[in-house]
Amino acid sequence: MPYGPHTIIEHQAQKLLLRWVPKWYEVFYDPARGNFDERLTKGFKPVPLGYLRLLTQCRQLALYSHASTEKTLIPLRLNLRQHFEALRRDFYNPATGGWIFSIREDGSPCDRTYDLYTISFVIFALAHYYRATQDPEAQALALATIEFIDKNFRISGQPGYTEALDENLKPLSRMRRQNPHMHLLEACLFASDIWKDQIYRDVANEMVSLFFLYFYDAEINSLCEWYTDDLKPHPEKGRIVEPGHYYEWVWLLKKHARQTNESDIYEVVCFNLLDWANKYGWDTEFGGIYDELDMDGKIITDTKRIWPFTEALKANSLMLKEHPLIKKERKQRIADMAAILKEKYIEERGFWTERLNRDLTPATDYMPGTTPYHVYFGIMETRDILRARGKSVSWMPAIYGFIYGVRRKLSALVKDTRKMLGLTG
Repeated sequence: MPYGPHTIIEHQAQKLLLRWVPKWYEVFYDPARGNFDERLTKGFKPVPLGYLRLLTQCRQLALYSHASTEKTLIPLRLNLRQHFEALRRDFYNPATGGWIFSIREDGSPCDRTYDLYTISFVIFALAHYYRATQDPEAQALALATIEFIDKNFRISGQPGYTEALDENLKPLSRMRRQNPHMHLLEACLFASDIWKDQIYRDVANEMVSLFFLYFYDAEINSLCEWYTDDLKPHPEKGRIVEPGHYYEWVWLLKKHARQTNESDIYEVVCFNLLDWANKYGWDTEFGGIYDELDMDGKIITDTKRIWPFTEALKANSLMLKEHPLIKKERKQRIADMAAILKEKYIEERGFWTERLNRDLTPATDYMPGTTPYHVYFGIMETRDILRARGKSVSWMPAIYGFIYGVRRKLSALVKDTRKMLGLTG
């Protein structure tokens, strides 16, 4: 490989901050209402689906809030307060303290369900928004949201939280998953970092306990997706696993360990999860990470979404401290993934392909508004992990960042001048 993972990831982080994030904000943002579009075509035009999901709004707000704290040559022109107000105005129900699943494009309620997976991202988004703005309303609203979850989503006599509630706060009958619990853990870890409230730590500790007691089978190193009401692997779908979630749990367990000041407490489990996902999830013929496998590593769904890639980048970067030969292998995997991300998933102008076929040809031609969260945090957190291990020995990222930043700044200046002179159109 011409450059090591440090250089490759630094280069992609520069491109992300200088071009992709400003472009995504420009094309997803609806200035009239302060919302973000649900889906765009390859030409960066909105796809009218008839609804806007809370999940999309939260992930976009979190991304741009974080990006606003990064220093670049091109200042982002963000209206974070407008997005926060739109989120609260359109999705928050003060009568119950919950957040509805979706609205219609005119702003009226569409799906009034209270969904655990989605509401977890409210806390995640508010934490990042608060970090960027210090807005006390976000802190109060996040605290009310975790209390709403803890009060209403518990199931009498059963472990964990229910999947969803109807508009009257009654549990809906849905097959249970580890995924909503995983993202609730993610939200609480970030909220705990920022606000230090004990409730976030308590819920995070509970989610990790669920992982070890129910979700993860250490004997066979298995993390399945679907469960019965009492969190036993589902008899029909219980053998389905997703390598992307193996990677995500590595990241979250390591973050939880750091918060509890026991950095190596989950080391063996994390190595086992990572090794399994790398061994069975990676396509040795074409490259890329399969969407679904069974517990034995056999392929169920051979398409390859972009998000497992970004989670794999973080997880492999975190675990670069084994035997030198294994470390070298992991570094090569990071470089291989970064190359495929560049060559097959994301174009220079910022359009990405959401899902690839097994041979890495495009399987989709649109951009969901939920995906930039994965791409942004995957690259930026991998960058931070690698920086903590030492600076890149290459000058290429710095040189590229300076030159590209100047180009983008000049381009923005020309665009603003033409707009001011009325020459656009």
